[in-house]
Amino acid sequence: MSDNDFILRLTTVALLTGFLVYMQWERARKRAELRRQSRLVGDVIDVTPLRPRLESLRRDYAAAAQDHARSIGAREKLVAATRRTLSSLSFFRKHHAPDEREHHAA
Repeated sequence: MSDNDFILRLTTVALLTGFLVYMQWERARKRAELRRQSRLVGDVIDVTPLRPRLESLRRDYAAAAQDHARSIGAREKLVAATRRTLSSLSFFRKHHAPDEREHHAA
């Protein structure tokens, strides 16, 4: 290996190392900025769109729980229908290995 090859490789390694160090520094700087921003206190969340739903839950929690239970049953039916559809595809059918005697007979 000539001196020029060695210098070229060493320069390449130095540039890549410098790039990686810069990327780590940039990432650490962004994380520190996010930490500073998350410490801010006083942000208000507007809950007025949630108010009607909360009132209905307070009035009749049992009905809301029953509606949720119905949606779980519908989800289970959807999963069962998907399972039946997928199992009917040829890719998912069980293929039996041919009898070993057939291979030995040839």
